[in-house]
Amino acid sequence: MKQLIIITLLITMSGCAATNVRQDQSTSELYMKAEAAYAQRDYANAKQYYLKVAEKYPDNVTVFFKLGNISMRENDLDKAMNYYTLVLGLKPNHARAHHNLAMLHLSKAGDHLNYYVAHNDLLNNKSIGKLIDAINDYSTKEPEQKSSLDRLADIVKHQDSIVK
Repeated sequence: MKQLIIITLLITMSGCAATNVRQDQSTSELYMKAEAAYAQRDYANAKQYYLKVAEKYPDNVTVFFKLGNISMRENDLDKAMNYYTLVLGLKPNHARAHHNLAMLHLSKAGDHLNYYVAHNDLLNNKSIGKLIDAINDYSTKEPEQKSSLDRLADIVKHQDSIVK
């Protein structure tokens, strides 16, 4: 009787182990498909695969970073911000997530300043115009083409001194 219980337990445990191996292999295959779709710029399929991987591995920084990138490409900026914030919660020193989140904040800042200008008689306010131009200029260039943030920081400092 004791041997029967042990054999039953061993069979059950080996079945569970095999299921876990299949699940890990399946997740690995999903990840490989996601990476291939992402590399081919098939972002719709990549997103679906990454989301399935994220369900099984909710602490996978790379998956959430790629989902943030896809959300940016889909112009779903709030979702992208959420993904990058999640990445930084998991890995606070993730430099590219910081960069992308900063770009999103700059883009939103430009939108808010444009709204502000549109609803106030500030079209002749040159410092606001310069600030909007600097934000648009910086946030629309590719990272390797960007000039120093010093120019943008100087404009912001100048704007702060006007407001005070």
